[in-house]
Amino acid sequence: MTKILLINPPLLDQTKYNKPPLLSATPGTGLSYLYSFLKKNNFYDCKIYDFYFDDWKYIHDTLKKEMADVIGITCLTEGRANAFKLISLIRKIKENTIIIFGGHHSTYMYDQILLNYDIDYVILGEGEVKLLNLLQYIEGKIPLKLVDGIAYKKGRSIIKNMGNIHNYIDNLDDLPFPFSEEQMEIFDKYPDFEKIRPFEAKKLSENIYKRNKMISIITSRGCPFNCQFCSSTLFWGKKWRFRTPENIADEIEYYYKKFGFRYFNFADDAFTIIPKRSIGICKEIINRNLKIQFDCTTRSDRITDELAIWLKKAGCIQIALGVESGSKKILKTINKNLSINSIIKAFNILNKHNLDPYPLLMVGNPGDSRETIKKTISLLRIIKPNRVAVSITMVFPGTELFNLSMKQGFIDKDYWLSEKPPPFYTFEHSLKKLRKWSFEVYNYKKTKYQLKILKLKIKSVRIIKFVIKNTLKNYNKIREYVKIRFRI
Repeated sequence: MTKILLINPPLLDQTKYNKPPLLSATPGTGLSYLYSFLKKNNFYDCKIYDFYFDDWKYIHDTLKKEMADVIGITCLTEGRANAFKLISLIRKIKENTIIIFGGHHSTYMYDQILLNYDIDYVILGEGEVKLLNLLQYIEGKIPLKLVDGIAYKKGRSIIKNMGNIHNYIDNLDDLPFPFSEEQMEIFDKYPDFEKIRPFEAKKLSENIYKRNKMISIITSRGCPFNCQFCSSTLFWGKKWRFRTPENIADEIEYYYKKFGFRYFNFADDAFTIIPKRSIGICKEIINRNLKIQFDCTTRSDRITDELAIWLKKAGCIQIALGVESGSKKILKTINKNLSINSIIKAFNILNKHNLDPYPLLMVGNPGDSRETIKKTISLLRIIKPNRVAVSITMVFPGTELFNLSMKQGFIDKDYWLSEKPPPFYTFEHSLKKLRKWSFEVYNYKKTKYQLKILKLKIKSVRIIKFVIKNTLKNYNKIREYVKIRFRI
């Protein structure tokens, strides 16, 4: 029987590139779906290892102990360097291990990865059926030509089995729940979500707060939109596929009763894309007397009064809305397909029902300027969120922005051979200016005078920290200098 390992690489430290580590409050569902799907289809000698918080010695010892025949590795753009590092480690332990890459970065840069790294196959896009078919080929049950949606190397040529590559799973209810009993120990590695999601933690009821763990649920796949900065459509397909409210409630109830989870994150890009369906999920939660709390992300043009009422009744405490910008020009440029009026209307509805909405905003999109940033700040002063989430636009492979950036000469494909994180889009403006705009948007409630004072305070604190750090670091040098200079 083929021995299979599914691996999430360790967290990549981005602090040396002036970016914070991408900490997560809960394990991702991707590998867990693959694991459960393989088990359902009789691949019983399969294990999943989440090395996210583990050191390389532990990883080495684990791989040596397991001596797997096939290893599947998630490769995401931010952590790709550690995914690549795993390859050489695996080859040293068992050279003939079949290595399979999957995930967003692998899907978009499959040719580069296959040509530059010693792996055997890449799964393109949604992985369950493709991985199952590939394993059946490895075991000699079907020919390779029947394995759709994979890429591999033959000499120096890249072979891409197109076939029915976009043959996605239409009935998502057929998928087993991702987190089974043997995977629950994965959650012990992850920090209490009050450390990662402090804004949400403050809103929790005492009963839920005490448990202090959260779990993510995916209720749909695919996206019919085509935002310039996002690659979701290319990975999951344009067709939006949904699980039924009954199936989603079954999963919630399973985690609720068997493992004691009380806080849930609906991790869809747009949870309420069909309001009627979202209301159905809320009704199922209520009818089953599941005393939970949850948060979600969605679009402002998919918010109604009726939906807000049911979300509140079912336990929703907070909703993030993908606003991106307060400028009509920028919303059009990035293909957001939203109106300013729909954003204002959504916030009015959600605030009325005490659902504490907050906007997800971006600074530095193509075409951004002092005027467009002012319009974003003006919008914030209308919708008056309690908090805002602001990010500087980054370039990811598989996006329209990446294609534009290559045409502009801002980036090329070789960039992804480095371990550097996705770059900020600084083709039009300096990073210093983008950070200044981001600071102003984040502190939209403050006047120009208050912003100036705040900047001075932050600068003073940074100077003090720098002096203390370097004084301690160079204490002996400073002491010798003082002795010589002042003849002590």
